[in-house]
Amino acid sequence: MNGYTFLALLLGWAIWYAVFYFRYQHKDTINHLRSSLKEANKELQIVQAELEEFTEQNKILKEEITKLLEKNDDLTDVVTELSKYYVHIKKAAEKTTELSKFLQEPDEETLEKIDKLSKKEEEKKFF
Repeated sequence: MNGYTFLALLLGWAIWYAVFYFRYQHKDTINHLRSSLKEANKELQIVQAELEEFTEQNKILKEEITKLLEKNDDLTDVVTELSKYYVHIKKAAEKTTELSKFLQEPDEETLEKIDKLSKKEEEKKFF
């Protein structure tokens, strides 16, 4: 029986060594893969956190863009109104310069009327 026990022990040891050898043969590769997996999981968590942050920032930016577009539309309306007023003011300025030209040049009819009136007043003062 000792022979069978020794043989069974020897066979058990051979099986154990085969399992140990095949299991731990690529121990460095397995450790490297595990550490790479941990690093990848950490990076994935960081990227997911950044994604969430960027998504929130994107929402805020979209809201701000819509507000700015609405303001731009309002400002466009204001600019068009101001352009209309500018055209009217420009026309009024042209008319004013034209009127000032007329006022700077003496009108003969008006001068004659003023002379007649001044003569009449002088005659009234004389008598």
